[in-house]
Amino acid sequence: MKILKAGLQTLMMASAATMVALPIIVVCAAALNGGRSMLFPPQDPTLARFGEFFLTEPVWKNALMHSIFIAFASAAVAVLIAWPVAWWLWRYNSRWSKTMATITSMPFALPPIVFGVGLGFMWAFADLLGTIFAGIVSHALLLVALPVATISIGLQSIDKSHIDAAHTMGATEAVTLRTVILPLTLPYTVSGFFFTLILSFNEFIVMFFVSASAYSTVTLQIFNSLRNGFTPTMAVGAITFIAASILVFGLIARFGDLPGLMGADQARR
Repeated sequence: MKILKAGLQTLMMASAATMVALPIIVVCAAALNGGRSMLFPPQDPTLARFGEFFLTEPVWKNALMHSIFIAFASAAVAVLIAWPVAWWLWRYNSRWSKTMATITSMPFALPPIVFGVGLGFMWAFADLLGTIFAGIVSHALLLVALPVATISIGLQSIDKSHIDAAHTMGATEAVTLRTVILPLTLPYTVSGFFFTLILSFNEFIVMFFVSASAYSTVTLQIFNSLRNGFTPTMAVGAITFIAASILVFGLIARFGDLPGLMGADQARR
């Protein structure tokens, strides 16, 4: 019976892995097409489409630069917003701090199209619609719940004896924050930053409502290119998203507290 159960589990895991891997294999192969059509199996395999995406085609190269810049900037802004909220919630747990934490989580809970339409009207009234600033702030507001959550987990994992020891030695609140709390929560802060970064890099709906023709991200450029049909260069963009996601989540798993972020009981670790 145990052997049968183990065999079924292995079969289910293998089936799940196959279902995940097959679309990725098809997309990777489609990027190798020598022509302008996305075919599988690829015809006249070449790496020229990768060169177009990263080096020679200004439209795709600029879109990639815009995506990277907006992703890093919005992640930084989100962390700067999240830290005071998470710290006040952990330090005082007051009604005001709970209200702020609830407000920061609302955009992430709303359907993206609803949030995107609202932001579109807001930036239009502020005469900022279509600016990169609007894109950065929009993504930061949309995804700020992620660093709030990760930083809160890091703050809750701090052993109170470390803080008591710092206070016993005469450290002020500011010194304790700088020398004890910030270093202990650094992995959680970095994890929140990279979670926000990768989701911003892949986000399309909100950016569709707040961007303009003056600039476009890779996701918007893929959408615009669909008017001319599916092309191998679009597949290169998809591979870039996959590779970036694997890299970022791998770094979080390697250097961050992944069990803690996934909700593991601190007392049993």
